[in-house]
Amino acid sequence: MTAIIAGFFTLLGVGTLAPYIHLRIKKRLMPGILFKIATSVFFLLTTGISILMSSGAVWEQYKTLFLGVLFGQVCGLLGDYWLDMKDMCPREHHDGYVFAGFSSFLICHLFFIAGLLATYGWSVQILLFILGAGFLLCAVVLATEKLMKLKYGKFKAISAGYSAVFGMSIAAALFSYLYAGRNPQALVMNIGLVVFLLSDLVLSGTYFGEGKDRPIDYALNYIFYYGGQFTIALSLLWVS
Repeated sequence: MTAIIAGFFTLLGVGTLAPYIHLRIKKRLMPGILFKIATSVFFLLTTGISILMSSGAVWEQYKTLFLGVLFGQVCGLLGDYWLDMKDMCPREHHDGYVFAGFSSFLICHLFFIAGLLATYGWSVQILLFILGAGFLLCAVVLATEKLMKLKYGKFKAISAGYSAVFGMSIAAALFSYLYAGRNPQALVMNIGLVVFLLSDLVLSGTYFGEGKDRPIDYALNYIFYYGGQFTIALSLLWVS
C-alpha cells in the first residue's frame, strides 16, 4: 500500500511538473511557480508517506535516515524557492537570493550525508574517501570553468563549497551501499543523487554560461532535478 500511495504522489508530481516547465519557458513566472510548489510538495509527500507508514521497528532502525532525507528535501525546496525569487524581485536583490539558494542546497546535502552515515555506519577510511571525493569534484568544477565556458565570478566560493559537499553526498550514498551489505535503499538514493547532479550541470550553464538558457536547458534542468528528488524519496521504500 505504501508503494502505491508513493507512486500516486509521484505521478501527481509529473502531472504538475509538465505545466510548470511550459509556463517557465514562456516566462509566466507567477502562475508557473504554483505548479512548481505543488511538484515540490508531492516529492515531500512521497517521502512523508514512506516515513508515516513504516513499522515501529523500521522507524527505530532508520529514523535518522528518514529525517535526514526529509529535512534535506525541505532545504532543497527552500533553495529552489530562493532561486525562483531571483527572477521575481528587483535586480539589486538577485545576488542575495542566489547565495541563499545555493546555501540551502548545500545544507540539503549535509542532511543527506548525516542521515546516511548515522544509519549505515562509517569508518575513518570511508570518511577520508568521502572527503576526498568532495574535494575531487570541487577541483574538477573549478578546473573546468573555462573549458565549460562558465564564469562563476562572485559565486565561485559558494559554487566550490556546494560542489564539494555534493561530491561527499554521492560518495556517502555509494559507500553506505557497499558498507551496509548492498542495501538497495542506498543504491537507489545514489542513483537519485547522480540524476540530481545532472540537473546541476545544466543549471551551471544557465546561471554562469552564455547561450545556455534555451528552452531545452530549462526543461532538462527541472526534469533532472525533480527526477532526482523523487528517486531519493522513493528510495525509502527499499529500506530493509
